[in-house]
Amino acid sequence: MNTELATEAVDFERSVRSALEASGGFELVQRAETEPAYRQSIGDQLAALGMWDIDARADDLQLAAAALSCRTAGWFALPYPLAERLAARQLQGAEAVAVASGASPRFAHADLGLDWFVIGLDGRSAPVVTAHPAVGGKLGRFVAPVELGAWSRSADVAPMVLVLQCWTLLGMLQSAQELTCNHVRDRHQFGQALAAFQSVQFALTEVSVATQGLEELCKYTLWAVRHRPEDALTDALALRTAALEAAETAFRTGHQLHGAIGFCDETPISWLSRYSQTLRRLPFGRSDTESLLAGRISRFGFYTPVVEKVGE
Repeated sequence: MNTELATEAVDFERSVRSALEASGGFELVQRAETEPAYRQSIGDQLAALGMWDIDARADDLQLAAAALSCRTAGWFALPYPLAERLAARQLQGAEAVAVASGASPRFAHADLGLDWFVIGLDGRSAPVVTAHPAVGGKLGRFVAPVELGAWSRSADVAPMVLVLQCWTLLGMLQSAQELTCNHVRDRHQFGQALAAFQSVQFALTEVSVATQGLEELCKYTLWAVRHRPEDALTDALALRTAALEAAETAFRTGHQLHGAIGFCDETPISWLSRYSQTLRRLPFGRSDTESLLAGRISRFGFYTPVVEKVGE
């Protein structure tokens, strides 16, 4: 397995990032909060970049382009279901797919008017027949409850959704890390920059280790979900477990080092932190993810990059 992603995919990510920066960067999510309908135009911008021509299941190049695009979307907390749309090509009739759990599913951007399908971890799917208005909470601004049609057997799309969502979360963490590093270099106390304090350096090192480790695991899982589909769900749950743990480290440290200003809307890390909550809590939080992963390992074992299959 080669963890270096294709040059063409990396170049495409740069184009996407440049386009989003030119459109306003973090201003996109700020505007969407006051004008929810503005999210439709974000989809149009992504279409103009050729985003909906990507078939993540077709080959490694397109899969890498999809993943890196999700990372860039996460970098700016883009208020649009990019991962969910890129994963939908496998399911006939679906424009977007969401993994959901429980009898009353809810997920972000269900109100956008797309042909949504809900996917279960057992491989079944159900169309969304009614999307209710978004609940509008501070930590889930665009999350909306839905009503479903009949469940049926379909392609196993859930692992791809979970993996691409983890790439989105990776982008959020890397963006938060950069914002925090810039803040401690610019902020001075007791006659020196915050970055000069050893305790701050230790904290930032912990964040760096978490985000770099998550990036490598994201690359590995991206390869595994395509080339070892029989274990794709276990790999996806393992990645989600690691991503949620890394998110706690990155945002806890980011808020600590930003201080009170880190919770103000004038600071981008506040937007990243709040919008990460949807990804971190839905379709299931850290405890439920760990429980699901443990159940999969007990039944099917677990491959790792360094040892043979374990757990059987």
